[in-house]
Amino acid sequence: MKNLLKALYYFFVLIPLSLNAQDSWAVHLKRMPTKGYEGHKFKLQSMIKVELEDDSAKALLWIRVDKQNGSIGFFDNMEDKPIRNNVWKNYIIEGIIDETGVRLNFGISTHYNGTFYCDDVTLDIEIEKGKWVNVFKEDFEQDTVQLKKSLVLNSPDFSAEILKGGMAANGNGCFKIVGKNVPNYGINKKVGKYADVNGIKLYYEIYGEGQPLVVLHGNGGSIESASAHYAELIKKYKVIAIDSRAQGKSSDTDQPLTYDAMASDVNALLEQLGIDSVNIWGQSDGAILGLLLALDYPKKVRRVLAFGANMLPDSLAIFSWAINSDLEKIKTTKDDKEKKLLVLMQNYPNIPYLRLAQIKAPVLIMAGDRDVIRPEHTLKLFQNIPNSQMCILPGTTHGASWNKKELFLQLLYDFFDKPFEMPDTKDWYKN
Repeated sequence: MKNLLKALYYFFVLIPLSLNAQDSWAVHLKRMPTKGYEGHKFKLQSMIKVELEDDSAKALLWIRVDKQNGSIGFFDNMEDKPIRNNVWKNYIIEGIIDETGVRLNFGISTHYNGTFYCDDVTLDIEIEKGKWVNVFKEDFEQDTVQLKKSLVLNSPDFSAEILKGGMAANGNGCFKIVGKNVPNYGINKKVGKYADVNGIKLYYEIYGEGQPLVVLHGNGGSIESASAHYAELIKKYKVIAIDSRAQGKSSDTDQPLTYDAMASDVNALLEQLGIDSVNIWGQSDGAILGLLLALDYPKKVRRVLAFGANMLPDSLAIFSWAINSDLEKIKTTKDDKEKKLLVLMQNYPNIPYLRLAQIKAPVLIMAGDRDVIRPEHTLKLFQNIPNSQMCILPGTTHGASWNKKELFLQLLYDFFDKPFEMPDTKDWYKN
């Protein structure tokens, strides 16, 4: 997930599109050409302190080099060292500007609810061995700010101002950014609850009224993964968002992970909540869980939208490049939880196609046309589930639910809210 967050950071700070990342943030940045400084060392630093309202709130100092071919060069956003101190401290990023770099982008990002302060933002470059020059300085002593708001993701509720008089780390002025009423799905202390199920504590959040809709995330994700969708979904449904075991805020046991156990967790939660019929939107691993719930707990499941599902763990279902990448990560990762989640995908699920015929609930099988799941496997799922529809979203990936959010939501609404139909062109030929 850390690598995913970094990749999304590259994308969002570079191109402010509507695709969602895993949290809500505001970016304030400065852009400048690298001409004359290619291959030189740099040092970016800033005084920062924060006053947090959410556990996951943070500030990040970051810098990125754009290269001639449009790709990303050096990048660091301190994701592994998020800033949560409530006293002034100087933070530093050091590196080398790529030889083919054409532009520097740097600044501060602020995440979720809280008050974030920064002061004395400087960028120095070594022009000769041991000789440094300052190429950017912002001390916030003036009435204008050189750091410009580039992007607010998932929330408009970030404000910023120059603050004068006694609050600065140095001098008279500093920069204050306030996140207020920023959506904090997945970390909402007022809403979040734990259920004791199957020897673990399963974290969940419930929003809205109406027909129950269970939202299940992908491998390594959490409730936060669907943050871009909740504001719309809770207008129509009672959304039950769940952190699968060993992910998000949910706990785990020392036993190997299986999708059967995860599906059982969801069923046990619904039992505790007294809910006997739900729609399910499952994404990737969540789609696997949705289909297993329809198989093993059919009375609980009204309809399933399964996006990017696979019923086999091998190259019959998943492209080899993805399997090989995960195998390499298993060998190299030092994160035991990440390894456990990757091993899960290597070994499971193993559901015969013929067993899918037992699913009685209507199912919408969805995928992107450039998904990690082979299109022929997606077709097999559709062909073996009796009451099913299939949708391949064009020009999209395994993240099509975010890539084409509006189209995806409209299809979701149509599937869950309208009468289920399976018209067949074959019927045209009967008369």
